[in-house]
Amino acid sequence: MSIQTNWNLTKYFFTWIDDPRLLANIDSIIPLAEDFTKKYKNIIKTFNTPQQVLQYYTDYEKMSHEMGTGSIYLSYLQSLDTQNDIVIKKMGELECIFIEASSKLLFISQEWKELGFEKIMALANNPALTSYKNALISKADNLRYILGEREEFVLNEKSRALGVVESLREELANSYTFEIELDGEKKTMTEEEIRSLRTSPDRKIREKSYESLRQVYGSKQAQITLGNIYAWIVKDWVSDVKLRGYKTIMEPRNTSEELENEVVDMLLQEVQYAYPLFARFIEAKRKLMGLDVFHIYDVQAPLWNIEKEFSFDSAVELHLETMKDFDEEFHSYSLDMLESWRIDAFPKYGKRSGAFASYRAWEPSFVLLNHTGKLRDVSTLSHELGHATHGYLSQGQKPAVYDSPLSLAETASIFNEMLLSEKIRRELSVEEYKEFLNEKLSDIFATIFRQIQYISFERRAHEAIFAGQELTYHDFNRMWREEQVRMTGTSIVYDVSADDESGWSMIPHIFGSPFYCYAYAFGNILVFALYNRYIQEGVSFVEHYKDILRSGGSKRPKDLLAENGFDITSPKFYQNAIEEIEKMVHEFEELVTKK
Repeated sequence: MSIQTNWNLTKYFFTWIDDPRLLANIDSIIPLAEDFTKKYKNIIKTFNTPQQVLQYYTDYEKMSHEMGTGSIYLSYLQSLDTQNDIVIKKMGELECIFIEASSKLLFISQEWKELGFEKIMALANNPALTSYKNALISKADNLRYILGEREEFVLNEKSRALGVVESLREELANSYTFEIELDGEKKTMTEEEIRSLRTSPDRKIREKSYESLRQVYGSKQAQITLGNIYAWIVKDWVSDVKLRGYKTIMEPRNTSEELENEVVDMLLQEVQYAYPLFARFIEAKRKLMGLDVFHIYDVQAPLWNIEKEFSFDSAVELHLETMKDFDEEFHSYSLDMLESWRIDAFPKYGKRSGAFASYRAWEPSFVLLNHTGKLRDVSTLSHELGHATHGYLSQGQKPAVYDSPLSLAETASIFNEMLLSEKIRRELSVEEYKEFLNEKLSDIFATIFRQIQYISFERRAHEAIFAGQELTYHDFNRMWREEQVRMTGTSIVYDVSADDESGWSMIPHIFGSPFYCYAYAFGNILVFALYNRYIQEGVSFVEHYKDILRSGGSKRPKDLLAENGFDITSPKFYQNAIEEIEKMVHEFEELVTKK
């Protein structure tokens, strides 16, 4: 096996921004939109046969794919170097072109609206259109939110300003460097590197890492800038909610996730009811660590003063062993990703922080990581390769129903993490198992409870601005602290006052994808149900699981999961997962008496 740790974008896309093929691709965007307009304007509203709809989707999918190739390439370049002015300018130029193309294609939604709910649903239920059924149902469901063509034109033009604001936040955040003194030496680090120190066994280093983050994000200049950016983004979202007539502030996200408002409210409610479990975990951890007081910088701490490092090679080996034990197709695709220059593994200045997997119909998956040698980085590798494999398995779907909603998009990634953690667990000594359980619960609370805390903060901010309130970063700081304390109770001592609490400004998702974070919580709860089924059924479950992933976005989450025996409209679905978490917390508490 030859592991490649950098993307080779030339192999899959273009040589650089001046590549004639890229320039030709960009130049083709407007003509493609014009040709589609000539063929379908005043035609869509007359559709009455499945053959017409099939031809429409064939042409639309081809156009969309050709339009998107240059954009995908430039977004990858920007992820590798968010400070590159040449790329930034080209992205800005391309955004203008897309806005113009989108304006030419506004007739599409208008004509589907004219065709009407009843006719679209009749087409959706035609056996000849089975492959596009969910795409048509989604069109029918969204008709009530489509405005007139003039209003849609104005909103489309206005979207450029939102793109500039979102790019400003990302460019600003990725320009930050963080200072810290280690072993008497001052070091400059990326955000990924400074965040990784929050898991250090050395308490002083953990405290310094938090202080370093606060010095940057908590500075008055950063808070003013990020506070205004966030307020602008929230106002834009709120104006859309009002103009389109959504019933609740979260309904745009719930609609895109194909989840009923009641289902999402149930998810939030059941997790919030379980918040006291987090305080129980923290109290047991405090006792195991022998601390008098538990500070915020202790949350991600290991129990002992030993920290296991994982090279990228060893992380890869552990992941591949896990996949081979589970399923040969998962294993083979991971190998392909690692050998085919589609993983960019290590942090560097200007590179986008965090990790992601990117995939689309008719294209291979790509994964970006920032590996720093921590145990969590091993989980991140498995997580992102789970996304990539999900993208690969969904390739059998038509492009219009290729992408699963975000509520299901976390399924394979989190399931991979569960498989990995159980493999690690089987190989541990008693003392190592204590650390494993600490890590496991820390991750569960981070990916379920804390994500719901984020959503609660977002909902408060959006609802306040919806009601006409003007909010500044001071208000966001206090709201964030109140939601933190709602989850943690008095179990944690915070390092700064509520007025200086800048934690919200470090969360990219609340800026770029409002209310996205509940997808992590839902995904984790779903994986508890899936994994329990896997334990019960063994190998026979694997194909059923892969069928869920292969479905892409061809079925609505409620229906797809109901076919596999999971009722997400029932509180019991969420309570069952929380009961499993409580069992682990109880086991962790018992370790205190055995210390």
